[in-house]
Order: sequence, then structure tokens, then C-alpha cells
Amino acid sequence: MKTYAIISDIHGNSLALQAVLRDIETRQVDRIINLGDHVFGALEPEATAQIIRQTPMICISGNTDREILESLNKPSEKENMERVKADLSEQTIGWLKNLAPTAVCDDLFFVCHGTPTSDDEYLLEQVKATGVFVYNDEELVAKTAHIPQRVILCAHSHVNRVVQLSNGKVILNPGSVGLPAYLGNGEHRFAMESMTPHAKYALVQVEGNEVNIQQVHCTYDWNKASQAALANGSEKWSQFLLHGRMPKDLRWE
Repeated sequence: MKTYAIISDIHGNSLALQAVLRDIETRQVDRIINLGDHVFGALEPEATAQIIRQTPMICISGNTDREILESLNKPSEKENMERVKADLSEQTIGWLKNLAPTAVCDDLFFVCHGTPTSDDEYLLEQVKATGVFVYNDEELVAKTAHIPQRVILCAHSHVNRVVQLSNGKVILNPGSVGLPAYLGNGEHRFAMESMTPHAKYALVQVEGNEVNIQQVHCTYDWNKASQAALANGSEKWSQFLLHGRMPKDLRWE
């Protein structure tokens, strides 16, 4: 039997990452797979990057990793971006530049951040004016028909989900290590909410043809993380870290 730990969307939350890695150490994990969005956010970009770089794992690029690189030589209006860029070392920038957008692991996993062709689209979720919905089986089978691997790993929505397809494939989103909720912008205004402040990841155990998946929620000092985000000027991030959902008193505008 082989055991894989699937992590994603750390977003510079070193406290949450350390809690997850401590839990992983107790699980006899053979390999860690990291789906991207490593450092961007209201917390500790460089400290988080150093932990990731020092821990053996497969890493791919997420949309915010790409956005950091695209804004290196120009100012950005994205909240937190200028602070993040100022904190990152040359070593971390070089590491981000070398991250691939997708990967294949042990011919079992296809690894992407958003979808196989886009790091800023959702594979599982469809955003409508009336809310966020998971695509039906036929749509997901069609969207992943070209992928031969049995388990498809995706992230980006920060919501942990396991979807079994009618063709035998499985799509797994491990949730977010470091940011359990956020507000999305697009054609519609929407919220992605995991409903708890825990640091989240997934375990995949493979033995022969059997694939078993466990979603793991780790307690850490999210009050400290929330206060740090607030001290860095990010009230919304502070609230998301504390609640894992959209607080009633937080304006959508």
C-alpha cells in the first residue's frame, strides 16, 4: 500500500502549513503532492515558501503563483500583492518560475490547480447567478475524457470534495491548507466557503485497484493567523481565516 498526502492553497499561512505537515508526519506518507497557490496572501509569504522548499514534495503552479511572476516588474492593484512581492526572496522567485502548471504522478494522478488547461477556472464547480454548483456527471466525464489517469487532483475553489465519476475515475479537491473561504469575482459575485477554519488536506491510500480517500481537518491557531492578517491590513482575510465562511457582518461590496 502507498499513501499520498494531497495539499493545496496554502496562501502563505505558515501556521496552518506546519500543522498539516506535523499531521502528515504521523501518517507514514510516501509522497506529498502540492497543487499550488503557495505564498500569496495576507500572512507570511517567504517563511511559508522556505518550509515548502525544504520539504520533499511534488509542486505545481497555481493562479496566484503565476500572477506574482506576471506582476514582478509592474505595480499591481491586487490586494496584498505588493507586500507579498516585497517579502519574497530571489530564491523563492526562481523556484516559482520553475513550477510546471500540471503534473502526472506514478501514472495514477493527474495534477492540476484549476482545470487541466486553466489555473483560474474551476474543474468541479460552476458559478451561476443563483449560487455555486457542482457539475453533473456527464459534464465532468466530458471535461476529463482526455486524461488517462484514474485520480484527478484539482484545487482553486478551496472547498474539499470527492466526486466519483460513472467511468470509474475520481476527482479530488483536498480543500485549502491556509484559506478556508474567500470572495470570488467574475460574471457573478460569489463566496467559496469550507464552513470551518481548520487547515485541510487529503490522504489517498492505494493498494492494488483500491483507492481510499480521507479528508483531514487539522486544528491550528487560526486566531493568531486571523490577527496577523488584520495587522497586515486585510480585514476580509482575517474574517475568512477565523470562520471559514462568510460572516454576516462582512459586506460583499
